[in-house]
Amino acid sequence: MGRPLKIAKAQAVLTVTATTAAGSIVTVSQNLTTVGVAAGMKFSVASTVGGLTANVTYYISSVIDVNNFVAATTQRSVQPQVLATLTDTTSQSVSATVNVVDAYFNNPLGGTGFPATNANTYGVVGGNTAIIGKQVLCNVAFGVQGVGTLFASTSSNIVVGLGTDFANLATGSHLYAQWGGNVQVAQLLGTTTGTKGNLKVVVANTTVTGNIIGTSGNAQTLTASTPVVFDSTFGGLTAGTTYFVKAIANAAAFTVAATPGGAEVQLTANASVTGNAIQNRVILGAVSANNASGVNGYGDGFAQALPEAGYIVRQKGKTKYLVTGTVTGITNAVYTANVANTALTPNTMAIIATNAASGTQYVSSVNDYQSRTFPATVADGSLSIGTVYVIYQSGNTNWTAYGAASNITGVTFAATSAGGSGTGLAVLANVNPDVIGTFNTAYVANAANGQPNPIVTINGV
Repeated sequence: MGRPLKIAKAQAVLTVTATTAAGSIVTVSQNLTTVGVAAGMKFSVASTVGGLTANVTYYISSVIDVNNFVAATTQRSVQPQVLATLTDTTSQSVSATVNVVDAYFNNPLGGTGFPATNANTYGVVGGNTAIIGKQVLCNVAFGVQGVGTLFASTSSNIVVGLGTDFANLATGSHLYAQWGGNVQVAQLLGTTTGTKGNLKVVVANTTVTGNIIGTSGNAQTLTASTPVVFDSTFGGLTAGTTYFVKAIANAAAFTVAATPGGAEVQLTANASVTGNAIQNRVILGAVSANNASGVNGYGDGFAQALPEAGYIVRQKGKTKYLVTGTVTGITNAVYTANVANTALTPNTMAIIATNAASGTQYVSSVNDYQSRTFPATVADGSLSIGTVYVIYQSGNTNWTAYGAASNITGVTFAATSAGGSGTGLAVLANVNPDVIGTFNTAYVANAANGQPNPIVTINGV
């Protein structure tokens, strides 16, 4: 059996801003009352500060006010309690995790519990990447439906849009054409570069013979058979109307059609034009992997997906997770990617963990450990009187008002009230909300006896 995969939780993640030697006082930026921090709770700092050593368990001896508490090295049950020896510091910014639960994956070679020092202790982050400990994050690509349509060719790295706003497309995004309007079958075009937005070519004149639009800019930077608009009306062309580049004779001349593949627009002569030909486009890092022009020539719909770091909020199935992106801020359900799926198609992810190993390790999948790996939660205000619950997420709920002995995650209580309108969550007491799943050992991917199925990657640090 593999190690149990646990989602890390904590009462609060504080920011230590100062420490005071006299009285062993720790100052934080958060309101301790609001986040539910109380005397007796454990805490650990992410990096050494003011006499507090990183990854060592300390205790809150007493809360002085909303921003200050007294730190101790022993529990309150130990009398006399030993206060921490601190130094005077100011202008600090160090994370401190209070009452961490399951911030580790522990099959220890030595030591017990967290944060004991051993090579096999690491953890899974659920909902807050500042929680102390070695953390399991993920690379994720959320699929976002694009606005407008696009045009692409396997002979070019230029993607031109119709009704699009490529200027606001994140650099490094993967673009997918939805052939024939099929949202479910997305065809990868490529990865976007920082060259994006409107391309403008200065127009100089128009002539009737050949219906040529003359330019003082370089007409050869335009892309044939794709949309173009003009920002002024001239030579029989109307500003803001969508035309299609028909032919590009040279750097100083091109023609347009009113429809995809249509005849050249009949122009009137204009010897002096003040205006620009404009194409909305984005440059890919390589030529497009697929063509895109739409079944009627007006372009294909598209989706975009930005590969980004994310953290797992909770598991929703064998390979389905609720994940939050740290760049886009999107929270959505995604699936673990196949080992060969290096591009991370929309709404897939690859789990990345950090531990003290020297090299990269692979596991084949994350499997359910028991039937109720992520039990249904009950919100504050929906409790049933007399039913026994366990506090799953403290939030800002005053659980003691509903029958709990304290407001700490993991406390079991029989509800004396339906509750109120707080943000806390409970689960039924007959489930184990901490046990999530297991890592299974895998062979080298895509080799003899390999695993071509979803993987979890453990990166060495």
